[in-house]
Amino acid sequence: MPIRILDPTVPPDRAEAGLAPRLPALDGKVLGLLANGKVNADRLLDLVREGLEARYRVREVVTLAKPSASRVAEPEVLRQLAARCDAVVTAIGD
Repeated sequence: MPIRILDPTVPPDRAEAGLAPRLPALDGKVLGLLANGKVNADRLLDLVREGLEARYRVREVVTLAKPSASRVAEPEVLRQLAARCDAVVTAIGD
């Protein structure tokens, strides 16, 4: 009797997406920081914040976090970031 091998994978969906235009600088801009819920993500973003604030005159920083790295950000979190921020940095921890 021959062995039958099944492949449970499916090809990925190919979605066309482009990058947002790069800001020339962060002076006077609102920066969003999104921690992904892993250990030390917030600490990494604190360092990013310090570095960017030392280099640019950031007007405001909005800090939000996902409850878990294994879940996507809630729509309300994404809405807040899109509505309030000129640029957003997200980080993983560990």
